[in-house]
Amino acid sequence: MAFFDDLKQGLSDVTKTVCEKSEQFVGIQKLRLKKNSLNSELKATYIEIGKMIYEEKKAGAEFSGPVVQLCQKVDMGLEAIQEVEAQIEEAKARNGVEDDFDVDDIFEDEVEDVTDEEAPEAEETAEETAEAAEVAAEAEEAAAEVEEEIKEENE
Repeated sequence: MAFFDDLKQGLSDVTKTVCEKSEQFVGIQKLRLKKNSLNSELKATYIEIGKMIYEEKKAGAEFSGPVVQLCQKVDMGLEAIQEVEAQIEEAKARNGVEDDFDVDDIFEDEVEDVTDEEAPEAEETAEETAEAAEVAAEAEEAAAEVEEEIKEENE
């Protein structure tokens, strides 16, 4: 009987450890998601600061070299966008297409931007969390099965 009691206690300890580790892992993943959220908010703030500085530069404010270079880069980007928009209008006119559909209108202000770096990390985090939950569930099942077998043998 001592053997089965020891086995039962050992499996119980293993199950408890697996559950504790899973909870710790999930807690860490939650913190990582919170960190990513905070990073996204920070990036949005940086963008807003950049827009304000750009608007001030356009209004005539004087800035140092790096800011001036970045503002010029924005100007070139805006010009490139205007050129592409003109090409779109030309293609629509040439092909007789009349549409007011703009993909950006669908997602505007409804979807949070996720950078190419954040998307794989978020997917990996979700997969790891799911795997940890599966391992914990399997360990609990195995412990319950062994416990049932022990009870049956003792009866």
